[in-house]
Amino acid sequence: MPQRLSFLGTNLAYSSARVVILGVPLERTTSWRGGQAQGPNAIRSASDSIEFFSHHFRKDLRDIGIADLGDLDPYRAFEEILAEEEAEVEKILRDGKVPVVLGGEHTVVVPAVRAARKFGPLQVLALDAHSDLRDEYLGLKLCHASALRRAGEVAENLVIVGARSFFGPDLDEPFFASLKDFPEKLRPDLPVWLSVDLDAFDPSLCPGVTNPEPGGLSWSEFIQILQKLQGFRVLGMDLVELAPIWDPSGVSAVCAAKILVESIAALWG
Repeated sequence: MPQRLSFLGTNLAYSSARVVILGVPLERTTSWRGGQAQGPNAIRSASDSIEFFSHHFRKDLRDIGIADLGDLDPYRAFEEILAEEEAEVEKILRDGKVPVVLGGEHTVVVPAVRAARKFGPLQVLALDAHSDLRDEYLGLKLCHASALRRAGEVAENLVIVGARSFFGPDLDEPFFASLKDFPEKLRPDLPVWLSVDLDAFDPSLCPGVTNPEPGGLSWSEFIQILQKLQGFRVLGMDLVELAPIWDPSGVSAVCAAKILVESIAALWG
């Protein structure tokens, strides 16, 4: 029987792991082009091409301990998938481990934040090209376009870095921050949930996303964000909106896998 894909080929037992990967290949509220359901396994496959070692943070991920639980079953009701994700993230946190959720659409941030909030007040740092602050979109209160609005209603603080696409009224919201000033908008007394939408990056670096926007973050800017986040307690993260069908080169999936390596090394190494 063929072995299922896992991030960096890890087969560490859950009981021995510090960081736990959970795939949620959700693709239900897409409003333009899709393909996010293929994201988690594309990241796993691409991770075969990269090293365990982060030269930026001088950490070897084999020393950190990673387990990969595979993917939740996506062929169920929307609400059932989100409820299972919330329960799984809650269990990982309750067991004293770090959850890393691979999407799927950005909606998966909401159950993750709901789970983390059960352990006390927290804040969300989101890297995203879009504000995702609509109260509803296409008749849906919970969808990719309202994901950060819903997450912000659960968390005590929301900070968005990289936004450059707005629907108008969201420009007056207080959540937006620059690369330079975002640490000042984070509360030092609260743990952080990190949410990374791959469209936060410039399409020249990561074109395989559902809604690319020119003018995004560079790789060096992302590393700077991680360096600044090292002063905070980060509970977990999600990495979402990889749509590998839009990047036949596979570079976007490699970029996503490298984002995970550097994030884990910087924040939990």
